[in-house]
Amino acid sequence: MLYPHESCSRSSFGFKYLSGAGLPIRLINIGWDRVTSPAYRWHGERRGGGYAVFQYTLAGRGMLRDGETYYALTKDTGFLTVVPGDHEYYLPEDAGEWEFLYVVIHGIDALNHCKEMIRQMGPVLNFREHPEPVAALSRLYRAIYEDPQLDKFTISARLYEWMMGLHRLAEGRGIVRATEELPGPIRAAVKLMKSSYRYDLSIDDMASSAGLTKYHFCRQFHKKTGLTPSQYLRKVRVEQAAWLLRHTDKTVQTIAAECGFEYANYFIKVFRTLVGVTPNDYRSGKKVDPVSFLRVEP
Repeated sequence: MLYPHESCSRSSFGFKYLSGAGLPIRLINIGWDRVTSPAYRWHGERRGGGYAVFQYTLAGRGMLRDGETYYALTKDTGFLTVVPGDHEYYLPEDAGEWEFLYVVIHGIDALNHCKEMIRQMGPVLNFREHPEPVAALSRLYRAIYEDPQLDKFTISARLYEWMMGLHRLAEGRGIVRATEELPGPIRAAVKLMKSSYRYDLSIDDMASSAGLTKYHFCRQFHKKTGLTPSQYLRKVRVEQAAWLLRHTDKTVQTIAAECGFEYANYFIKVFRTLVGVTPNDYRSGKKVDPVSFLRVEP
């Protein structure tokens, strides 16, 4: 895969701010580098602090020591760490070279997000099958390379895009959010749910629409959506119920029946679990902001 930064040359860019770090994610450094000397070594307890480092290996090999654990940093892997900390990253003597794309960020949000990513996924991530976060960072490098005066707000927005890519990776590496990007069999099952949510759909019905065995269908559906088929069907039903609550005067009992819930009490329970309020409170807008359409995300 060709990344956007590859149309540029290797360079590095630093940023200084007169105001305090505050809440936003702010850029300190971004660069594309290649090192060949084992003298390249950074220790997390010997270089100040209050910032986070992400470094993605393009070629060669690096090494990360995190506490007492060592990680080889080969192509398609990247590490994320917060400074100060008991870690160091370096070029091993037998590696020859290490080429990488890196970013150094600070700000309260930066540290909070990075600490959460490390908690969920550990300090080393593999992007071979999920390159989008790296592509977002590569796009930022090219944008700054082409316009070193790019304003700080645009840069911060790009950094949030990159960070949200990491969050998506943490939440579910194979999960696809856009329906049109789902594999054909899974998309067919979703289409059935959205067109027939008012009926008593079984897992067998969904698997049949997908042309898969029940076991394979359930496994693939969860892998691609992050939800079981039954959970996804409830999501579809609750989203439709929310629309009816906002745009019609139908009773809760009628809406429950039209959205595939046999019993109103069960509908109320499911709605409150997914939305956080009862159907009547959602309709009145007393405890939630009124919206025309509601999406339920896992």
